[in-house]
Amino acid sequence: MGVLSCMKYLMFIFNVLVFAGGTCLAGMGIWVAVDPAGFQDIVAARAVLSAGAWLLLAVGIALSLLGFLGCCGALRRSRPLLLLFFILVSLVFLTQLIGAVLFLVHWKQVQPEQFLSELQRNYGGDEGAEIFSTAWNTLMVTFSCCGVLGPEDFGNGSRFQELNPGMPWPRACCARDGLLQAGEVLGWEQCQDRSPGYIHEQGCFSTFGRTLQRYISLPGICSLAVLGIEIFAMFFAFCLYYNFD
Repeated sequence: MGVLSCMKYLMFIFNVLVFAGGTCLAGMGIWVAVDPAGFQDIVAARAVLSAGAWLLLAVGIALSLLGFLGCCGALRRSRPLLLLFFILVSLVFLTQLIGAVLFLVHWKQVQPEQFLSELQRNYGGDEGAEIFSTAWNTLMVTFSCCGVLGPEDFGNGSRFQELNPGMPWPRACCARDGLLQAGEVLGWEQCQDRSPGYIHEQGCFSTFGRTLQRYISLPGICSLAVLGIEIFAMFFAFCLYYNFD
């Protein structure tokens, strides 16, 4: 009886955390969808961001309902609620497994062309006040990269070239003598001449790809932890279902 009581309260605590996490995700989805402070200007592909916002909202609501079901089932000793909880968690578990397999199969097929077209159409330069340009400047300085594929991305009739006809690429592509934006450009003339050591030749797409490969274990570990928690949740629900009258 003591073990059963312990399992009941462990399941209650777990589902309270699930409910809180789902509520946070739903709130974030609403925030992005409503766009209170120009959130959609960070990404020019607004359809993608909008879809992500609604996905966050849907996942948040689903997790909140799941946590609510688990709490009620455990506290009220309700076998129908526990059975429903078990079925829903099993569906989520299978969906995550399928999603993980599809990601591992298809993530290398992502192509840089869409990012390149967005950059050439919307990037305004070092002094660009819009959030898209500011975000790109921060990314290029932080990750020591230039454009999507390289410095050539800022030619070929890009918006940057139209606004800055005398510049081959932005200063954000140049090497600096300090950390991030606080450092000064080592040499603007040498950077324009594309002298080695004064410009970042590597595009951000390949840089992110290497970073993802380097740290892919972290999201993998988190995913395994989530799947493990779901397995325990299904186990607890199954045990409580068969022990409650």
